[in-house]
Amino acid sequence: MRSLILIATCLMLSACADRITAPIQPEAINAPNTRQIFVVTNRERNAEGYLATSRNADLVYLDTTVSIPPSHTAGEAPTFSPKPDPLKHFVIAKETPLASLPELAKKVSASLSGTPRRDREVTVFVHGFYNTYQDSLFRIAQLQNDFDMPGTVVNFAWASAGSPLGYAHDRESALFSRDDLERTLRALAKSNSDRLLLVGHSLGTFLITETLRQIEHKEPGWTARNIDALALISPDMPVDLFLRNLEPFDALPESTVILTSTEDSALRLSSRINRSSQRLGQLSNPDVLADLPVIVFDVSSFTDGSSNHMTFAESPALIALLRDARSFDDLLAPEDSNFLLRQAERVRVSNEAIAIQVSGPSGGT
Repeated sequence: MRSLILIATCLMLSACADRITAPIQPEAINAPNTRQIFVVTNRERNAEGYLATSRNADLVYLDTTVSIPPSHTAGEAPTFSPKPDPLKHFVIAKETPLASLPELAKKVSASLSGTPRRDREVTVFVHGFYNTYQDSLFRIAQLQNDFDMPGTVVNFAWASAGSPLGYAHDRESALFSRDDLERTLRALAKSNSDRLLLVGHSLGTFLITETLRQIEHKEPGWTARNIDALALISPDMPVDLFLRNLEPFDALPESTVILTSTEDSALRLSSRINRSSQRLGQLSNPDVLADLPVIVFDVSSFTDGSSNHMTFAESPALIALLRDARSFDDLLAPEDSNFLLRQAERVRVSNEAIAIQVSGPSGGT
């Protein structure tokens, strides 16, 4: 118990900075590196007009432009401030409200027009626990930049409390958000994209599997027909709940990867809080997933310099390795199924599941 209190206290001290205030700086629109991010969120605006932590039954739709500072390097966590400087911070340069989900889907389609067919991808990002709106928006902008992701990205920003003591609130917010994510995915599946990719991190993977489960109960086979690739990064859920959520599925997306690390201290803490022996994101042995056509991608030998819960986004060495794939879709797709195998130090096969362990560089960065 004392260790939990100590960790929570450290998190609270590190969270003293204002992580809600996200002023728009129109002058940043001319910055040399900007990224267009579409947003669907059920966060309610606070008295100052910023998207905050309360849940809202009415969705907000935005077309945003994020400016990335020229000093940013791959794997560096986004920096931001209530008084942002575009030379130092990630900044919202533009925010255009959209009237409806169909209008957002239409804008997404328009953003893909004229792009090469192989780049007509829509990536939906679902953030995890302890994320403010700024955290999620700037994180997906960082990923889009560092991985040079093609196509268009949509940030599904559910109402996390953005607090280290808000775990119960966040689980309730994830459940509250299932219908909203379902509506979003159904609308985007009708866009003119060639591929729809769904990427979740931490507790966001719990929201994803809950949502896809309820879709499959209503329309069996919808997920495999409409989601081309599914990436569950550091998933914060017990293994038995994950397996239960997949029971209605006849098939998974053709490309499904679970990124794990036995060195993830945030998931270790989650296991203790939830009295669970192991979270899905801690797996290295694929035996318990043997009946599922998934790749368990073990990055335990890489570190992000802190909790190893954001290694995918904050390990420069891992980012450099994965950038060899043109996109998430190439990384996961069967037509390049040897990509991960070529990087593997160790491969374990258990029926349909494959576990691939990749060796990090000396020093583990």
